Amino acid sequence: MADYDSALAGFAALDEDTLARPWMWRDGKMDVRHALYRTLEDAQEVAIPLAARAQPESRRILALAQRAFGDLRGLLTGLPADLLDKAPREKEFSLRETLHHVIFIEQRYAVQTRYAVDRGDADPVRIADDRMPSQAQIDASGDVTALLARVAAARAETNRLLDDVAPAAMTRPTRWIHYDVDVRFRLHRFAAHVVEHTVQSEKTLNVLGFHLTEGRRVVRRVAAAIAEIEGLGAVAEARELESRLVERFASVSA
Repeated sequence: MADYDSALAGFAALDEDTLARPWMWRDGKMDVRHALYRTLEDAQEVAIPLAARAQPESRRILALAQRAFGDLRGLLTGLPADLLDKAPREKEFSLRETLHHVIFIEQRYAVQTRYAVDRGDADPVRIADDRMPSQAQIDASGDVTALLARVAAARAETNRLLDDVAPAAMTRPTRWIHYDVDVRFRLHRFAAHVVEHTVQSEKTLNVLGFHLTEGRRVVRRVAAAIAEIEGLGAVAEARELESRLVERFASVSA
């Protein structure tokens, strides 16, 4: 994981001039940016047979959330430490506060949705608040790598709890804010919430004057594609793709 994060951050730091340098692939010369594009193509090759494989609906839905997390990870990996605690405007979240919120809501959504699946018909539709995670329980310290690792851990726990929901449970009633919804709706909220705060993070970086390099723009797509593969249950294949990216960054850096 640490090597993969380092490779993502390393590629994300590269802009046009560096990406245009020569890079050897097979028996010919390409440029450095193709170390990323080859990895994206490798991920696509893995994804095609996975898409044809029978998967529980809940797993396919949560794979979209895992993809959204990969995009967020690619956006923020290797971020300069001095940007993490700067608010873009008065009374707006810093990036640290945004990631803290993402972890908090991910955990609450997971508990709420699992409760909706498991509760008896006579049980309250809304889970008791004292059974829910609290913000105070979440460690928001450390650098961006540590924070993203906590988002990854929260996402992994969601996937463990909910990636094999029985078809009959997908329509069980539950609540979101003050709306009557079902389990399927709540499952789709995981990806939408991560996307919402990825967009918020983009806006924050823009206000803070942080330049998104070409490398970072491509890294986001690569990290998203690999994350979706992991979300679909192909964990070994995702780790292999991560290792390939690490090796390619090493070859670029040599």
